[in-house]
Amino acid sequence: MNLGYFMSLLLAATFFIGVWMILFNRSDIDPLVWNLMLAWIPLGFACAAHWVMTTPGPVYGRGLIACIFGAGWLFFYPNTIYILTDFLHLSGLNFHLSEPEETPAGGYASTLYAMDNEAWNSFFTIAFSAGIGLAISVISLYIVHFHIRRHFSRVSGWLFVVTVQVLCGIGVYLGRFIRFNSWDVMREPLTILAVTFESIDRFMLYFTGGFTLIGMFSYLFFYSAAHFIKPEQEAAKEKGSL
Repeated sequence: MNLGYFMSLLLAATFFIGVWMILFNRSDIDPLVWNLMLAWIPLGFACAAHWVMTTPGPVYGRGLIACIFGAGWLFFYPNTIYILTDFLHLSGLNFHLSEPEETPAGGYASTLYAMDNEAWNSFFTIAFSAGIGLAISVISLYIVHFHIRRHFSRVSGWLFVVTVQVLCGIGVYLGRFIRFNSWDVMREPLTILAVTFESIDRFMLYFTGGFTLIGMFSYLFFYSAAHFIKPEQEAAKEKGSL
C-alpha cells in the first residue's frame, strides 16, 4: 500500500472540509473541528510507530519506542469513529416540510423535504468529516495490523483487530455518554475501568456492538480492497512494505 498516496488524499480532504467550514460554518457544529483534529492523532502515532519499525540501521530501543507509539495510537483511536456520533447535531434541524403536499412527479400527497441551506450544510459537513474519520480509522489500523501480523502471526493479527474494534466501541460510548476524553486513560485509568464495569447494561452492549460492527466491516472492506490485486502472502514478504 502506498502510504504517501493515502496521506495526501486525507490531507486534501481535510483541507477541503476546513475551507468548507470557514465558508459555511455554523456555531453549533464548532466542536466538529476539535473532533476532526483528535481523529488525526492516532494516524500520527501509527505512522511514527511504522517509521521506527522500518527505518534502516540500528535504533536503540526500537521495540519499546514502537510500543509507546502504539499505546498512544490505541488511546486516541476511538476518536476516528467517534465523529459519526456528531450526526446528533442534526436533530434540531428541519429537513422536511411540516405538512405533506402534492408532488409534481407523483401528483399525490407525500412528505417533501426542505431545501434549507443551513440544514444541508450541516449534513454535508458532518458526513464529510465522518468519512475522513473512517478513512483515518482503517488506514491507521492497517498500519498497526501489518506490524502485529508481521511480528507474531496472522491469527494474532486478526485477534488484535477484533479486540481493538471492541475497545473502540467502548471508547465511543464512554466519550459520548460518560464524557471521558482520551487523555483521561492516563490520568484516571482506574476510574475509567470502574465506570466501564458499572455502566454495563443492555444499551451499552447494544451501542458498543453497533460501533464495533461499523468499525470491523469498514476495516474488512478496506483490507479486502487493499489485497484485491496483490495477494496477502506476497505483500507480507516485502520487508517494510504495507
